[in-house]
Amino acid sequence: MLLSKWWLVVFLVMTSLFFSACDSSKRGLSIEALAPFYGTFKGSGRGSSIEEGEVSERDLTVTIKPWEERGFTVDWSTIIYRDGREKETSMSIDFYPSGRPGIFASAMRQDVFGKTVPYNPVVEEAHPYVWASLEGETLVVNALYIRSDGGYEMQIYKRSLHEKGLSLEFERMKNSERVTQISSLLESVAE
Repeated sequence: MLLSKWWLVVFLVMTSLFFSACDSSKRGLSIEALAPFYGTFKGSGRGSSIEEGEVSERDLTVTIKPWEERGFTVDWSTIIYRDGREKETSMSIDFYPSGRPGIFASAMRQDVFGKTVPYNPVVEEAHPYVWASLEGETLVVNALYIRSDGGYEMQIYKRSLHEKGLSLEFERMKNSERVTQISSLLESVAE
C-alpha cells in the first residue's frame, strides 16, 4: 500500500513537471514572437480630445526591449504641445508571461513575498492595472484606472508592425465614452 502511494506521488509530480514544461515553452514562444517589436521608435501625431474639443500636436517615443529573460519592457514618452506650452508624460512597464498564451501581466510593484505583480487600481489610487497582449502583428497595452468618483478610464495603445517601424493607434475612454484618439507612424531609429 505504501509503495503504491509513493508511485502515485511520483506520477503526480512528474505530470505536474511535464505540464509546467509545456506551459513554459508556450510562454517562451510568446516572448520570442515579440522580437520584431524590439527597438526605439519616434514620431509625431495629432491627438483629438473629444472631451475638451481641441486638437494638439504630440511627439511620441517608444522603446520595446527584452527584460532580464523574464519578459519585455515598454518605455514610452509623449510631449504634448498645447497653448504654447509643453507637457511631457512618460511610463516604463515590465511585462512577463501570464500563463495564458499571448497575454502578459505587468510587473509594476512587489508583493509581500517579493513577487512582481500589477498594481491594484481599487486600492492604489491613481495607479492603473496594466496588461499587454500580442494579437498577430499588434502589441496591445491596456491600462485601467479606477477614478475617485467610482468611474473608470481605459487607455488602449495598439502598436502594429509597419515596414518603417510601428503604427500607433491610441484611445482613451471614460466610462465607455471615447475622449481622446491618436494615430501616428513611429519610425525605427538607431539606438
